[in-house]
Amino acid sequence: MACIKEEDIVRNNIRLCKAPIDLDKYDMYYIKFGMRNGSTKTVKAFCEKGTFPEFQSEEFKQLQQVYGTNITFDFFVKRLIGQDGLMNKEGRDDYIYLGGELCKNGYIANRNMLQSNGKTGQQNFDTNLFNLKLQVESKEYLSRNNDIKGKTYVTSDIHGMYGSYMDIIKKLTTNDHLIILGDVIDRGTGGIQIIQDIIKRKQDKQNNPEITFLLGNHEMQFLETVVTMARRGLHKDDLINIINWRRARAQMGYYSLHNDEHSKQKHRFWNNEFDKYNVKYQELISEKGVTDWELDTIGIWLNSNKGTTTIFDFLIGGRVKDVKEQNEIYKFLCDSYVALPQIINKKDYLFVHAMPPRDIKMIKNMKQSKQGYKFTELTRKQYSFMLQERDNSTYQQAKQIGFTTICGHTPEFGTILKDENNGFIRIDAGCGHKQTKSKLALYCIEDDSIEYFDEKEAALEPQEL
Repeated sequence: MACIKEEDIVRNNIRLCKAPIDLDKYDMYYIKFGMRNGSTKTVKAFCEKGTFPEFQSEEFKQLQQVYGTNITFDFFVKRLIGQDGLMNKEGRDDYIYLGGELCKNGYIANRNMLQSNGKTGQQNFDTNLFNLKLQVESKEYLSRNNDIKGKTYVTSDIHGMYGSYMDIIKKLTTNDHLIILGDVIDRGTGGIQIIQDIIKRKQDKQNNPEITFLLGNHEMQFLETVVTMARRGLHKDDLINIINWRRARAQMGYYSLHNDEHSKQKHRFWNNEFDKYNVKYQELISEKGVTDWELDTIGIWLNSNKGTTTIFDFLIGGRVKDVKEQNEIYKFLCDSYVALPQIINKKDYLFVHAMPPRDIKMIKNMKQSKQGYKFTELTRKQYSFMLQERDNSTYQQAKQIGFTTICGHTPEFGTILKDENNGFIRIDAGCGHKQTKSKLALYCIEDDSIEYFDEKEAALEPQEL
């Protein structure tokens, strides 16, 4: 057997998860190597039962303090590959024994430590290997063919990257459950397209995974803009004028800070532009009754949060074909949850875009009733806090009630953030910000595993539902 060489592996495409298979003596782990030739190599590795701590647990963090933060990669990957790796030394493609008796006698896990029957852990593993393979193959077969519940996946902050969203959809089965924590719109060009796709898949439940959608702050701003447009009779040209007015004001303010001749010329230019757009801007206030708050809400969303593609796709003549579909999208968002409790693997999770409610009574009510809060059931003060705050003030009180909060909103760029002390898992990996490390994260609750997807505005090929 040829060993796996480190240079043949795509370093950022190595996935590790603990197998959801109960064995008598061992814990089994899947290590999946993405190879440079495009293939995937999966290796099953084994530790004595209960010897390697659960990933991200306090015991695991203590282990990292002793052996370094790369302990997972070093223990599960480096020990397997290369000329000196266990796979090459033992001549095995699969079923590799990594050891037991964690952290004793100076070893992370000692494969050669004597056990109660006088044999080493490696000798006992080899003796039991045939029966172990039968157990594993039988349990994997049953899992593949009888996994009715599937798995629960969570993603957040897709931000118009329709191709990235489709990469996730292609990974799921009809037995899986995908929870989307809002902000699917803006920044990228495919926000409305993603919402349209979610609606269609929810209507065709038999052939698609279950999808639960929660609002984000970008959907909140979208809804508030649509309501203002309907109330004040605003049209596309009015929105364009608001965008231009705010842009001219910002540029005029910027160049006023400089005193060189170039800046003075730029300031005069933008001052003239501001005066031009300000005429129509003031007409929106005097003739259509638009308030300063409404203008600020629309302007911040369109300019700062890059909502222009979203709203223009939503208007007739964009991606949305008629008023009926507009109403369908609007109703879908209004009927969506802002906060939702779920019990998964006997553990309580609270799903929300940014923060658990400030009012602890609301958290207690969700714990007791097992029911969440939809957008239409909340005041603006209540939902705006849960959708756009960025401090850690309410994670801890949700934890005290028994919840682990899973949220997005604050980008970590290329990774997710698990904070066991405050009781939250934050999974916004920066998708849509178009920075070097920006990724779309997909978190699997049952496996406690994370997979990252590159930013893609468009799918590579047409997708069938």
